[in-house]
Amino acid sequence: MVKGLDDLAPEGLLDRARRAAALVDDAARVRVFCHYDPDGTTSASILARALMRRGKRIHATMAHALDRTSAARLGEETNELLVVSDIGSGQLDLLEGLPYPVVVLDHHKPIDGAREMCGATTTWLFALVLDERNWDLAGPAMAGAIGDKQAVGGFVGVNAALFEEAKERKVVVLERRLALRDLPLGKAIALSIEPYFRGLSGRPDAAEDFLRTVGFDPAASLRDLDAGGRRKLTSILAARLVEQHAAPEALDVLVADRYWIEPDQMYAHDLEAYVNSCDRLGQEGLGMAVCLGDRDALARAEKLLEEYTSKVLGYLVSLESKGLFPKKHIQFFYCEDASLAGVIAGTGMLFFFDQTRPTLGLSVLDGITKVSARGTRSHIAAGVDLAVALREAASGVSGNGGGHNIASGATIPKGKEDRFLTQVDEIVGRQFEATRTNDQ
Repeated sequence: MVKGLDDLAPEGLLDRARRAAALVDDAARVRVFCHYDPDGTTSASILARALMRRGKRIHATMAHALDRTSAARLGEETNELLVVSDIGSGQLDLLEGLPYPVVVLDHHKPIDGAREMCGATTTWLFALVLDERNWDLAGPAMAGAIGDKQAVGGFVGVNAALFEEAKERKVVVLERRLALRDLPLGKAIALSIEPYFRGLSGRPDAAEDFLRTVGFDPAASLRDLDAGGRRKLTSILAARLVEQHAAPEALDVLVADRYWIEPDQMYAHDLEAYVNSCDRLGQEGLGMAVCLGDRDALARAEKLLEEYTSKVLGYLVSLESKGLFPKKHIQFFYCEDASLAGVIAGTGMLFFFDQTRPTLGLSVLDGITKVSARGTRSHIAAGVDLAVALREAASGVSGNGGGHNIASGATIPKGKEDRFLTQVDEIVGRQFEATRTNDQ
């Protein structure tokens, strides 16, 4: 039975969304400002489709950060309304100084922004309040949630309620399947980032040899296997993840729900992969075009996905052999490409890095160093809050940082890396110790 929004989201959240939606009717043109990652890009596409459906003109930007420079540029614009998505809740002081109304659609407290709702689902809820015809935008919203790792272990909270309703409305169709691309098995495993198979991912010859050893034809696809064959392959790959000491939630990635998006005629995971590769390679506009249904953009995005996959696998394979730099409570590595540091830290943390320490990826640029930090659910259960750790440590070296407890980032002055890492290490150590003390 079809449900209304009152049955799907907390009353306080809906009240705020309705107050924000009321501002839209007073504007002929809406300025949209979103984060540059998959969650932010899908948010931008949802806003574009919903606002154009409302008869509004839009100007959209995807950016790496909302800082004083970008806020100053926005302040020079003559906007009727600014809608900020997947960013902004930590920069309210900058936004409050703008000379026009601002709506912030972000996913931090009071909800669990790491699990229950992402920027895209927050934006989609806003779009649904604008017009319930926007149920057909479930696909980009789900791709955003997948990009923020909120599908691992199944959707919960507002995510679960909204996506279950989209399923009831036949906008998305659920399948449960092994998380490999629809390619020959040897190629699918060699190109697999999530899950990442140590010794196989990024190594086509090794992947093919492994499959032959366990009784599979590397040229066969997943669709060629009968139910028994799929179960056997799943068990073998699960054992492989256990042997490489992957995090417990890594097994949730191996076999997971896959959603077919009826309006967009593709899987949500595939849409996320295309958007992510565009964003990480500096083609955010192309990723947004894919979300808007541009088939020419999709063909170009497929080539970027190949390039992105190759780059990420190259870094991960290198870290397999080189290892990371360990400190007492954290571990870190350097990455030349700041846009890839987060996915490398997150993938490695989940599948083969030392599970006892959260991971930081550092990218040293001109004058600044960007940092991406990733942990596991076990770290969070043990008291770690990477948002707090990076914010405090970055502040101590005249930088800034924040995010979520399990995934956060920072920007610090170049040359302050050692001091920053020492402070993060000390803060994380105190977080671990506080939980141990409370448990005694």
